[in-house]
Amino acid sequence: MRHRTRRMRGAAALAAIGALLAAGACGGEAEGDEGGAAVEAGSDAVSEAERLYQMINDSRRIDDELTEIEHRVAKRCLEDAGFSVHDPMVFQETDYAAYGAAGYMTDAPDQAVPAPEAAEQWGFGIWVEFVRDPGNEDLAEELLTPEARAAFNIPEEDYVEPDTGEWEAEGEEYQAAWIEAWTGAPAYDSSVKGPEEDGEAPMGGCELEMVETIYGEPYTVEVEEDGEEGSYTLTHRPSPMAELEEFEDPDALLGRLDGENDAFDSCLIDKGYEGWEIGTDFSPPLWNYFGTMYAPDYFAEYGGEEEIEVPEGPDDVPGDFLGVLELERAMAVDFAACGQESGLRAAVEEGWAAMLVEQYRPIETDMVAWQEEMQGHLDNAQDYLQE
Repeated sequence: MRHRTRRMRGAAALAAIGALLAAGACGGEAEGDEGGAAVEAGSDAVSEAERLYQMINDSRRIDDELTEIEHRVAKRCLEDAGFSVHDPMVFQETDYAAYGAAGYMTDAPDQAVPAPEAAEQWGFGIWVEFVRDPGNEDLAEELLTPEARAAFNIPEEDYVEPDTGEWEAEGEEYQAAWIEAWTGAPAYDSSVKGPEEDGEAPMGGCELEMVETIYGEPYTVEVEEDGEEGSYTLTHRPSPMAELEEFEDPDALLGRLDGENDAFDSCLIDKGYEGWEIGTDFSPPLWNYFGTMYAPDYFAEYGGEEEIEVPEGPDDVPGDFLGVLELERAMAVDFAACGQESGLRAAVEEGWAAMLVEQYRPIETDMVAWQEEMQGHLDNAQDYLQE
């Protein structure tokens, strides 16, 4: 077999680490398989899930801090070599911790069963996906409060493409020299983008110097792809949660219920919501239903690509965003009431908590050790920068 090595740099490295962290957001198989011992759903499981999830989000915060300090160390190396303008696409910051700010229910399939107070304030949260459409700028500023952003895993500030004007103004000769100083390998000429990094070259240049300064050596991940062995390098050992598999399996959660879903469906029918049964995936077509009201032009053009059965909307659809939001809130309040009456909301919270504890408890010791190791690297890097 051919052994291939690929470096993961800049935005690509952040994407790779981000994918690992996202995979770890819902780790392991359900029902305790390949994870810890089975955990009984209940208030104790919720408390333990909240504690473990805080540990997980602390690890995401550490990864954000590592990214920031890597950039500072690397820029010092480049500036010592005479490069004062840097490729902003390479030095992009991360905000992984924002992903889990909503707590242990972040990935739970609970949109159709909101908590009562959340339903009154934010409905189902469908509006979040449309409020930043052109023309809604004032509404986005009003509605996307810090609390709403935390609840729906939205960073405190909307993503803005890095300003590349200063970098582009330096010209291709400077860019090629900078790339070589950063990577340790000559840039190659792209007829479309100009000088680009050689992603197949081993790590070198100021990136390697940065890694050696902070961590001692790069971290190599071995992989097998299409029957071939290969590897790629990261700046540091990823969090242990990256080794977990996803458990976003509604069937596993459904198996923990004791008929609360049926009681929920009956409650909805009694309130006039026939056709809105929660189903085995906990996902009735809320996005399609309200999306056609929030963005009718978009759905007129693209909404017919998937054949999803959607209940009929009201006879009089409000013509403004806030009017539709009021409809969403009113419907969410009814769904939340059924969630309380049927016990489904509590069952989802406690069942999800038990699933999460089963998966994260076995890696707790490794996670704490990883945090301590990474904190040591952060401290060492801070000492270096203060020299």
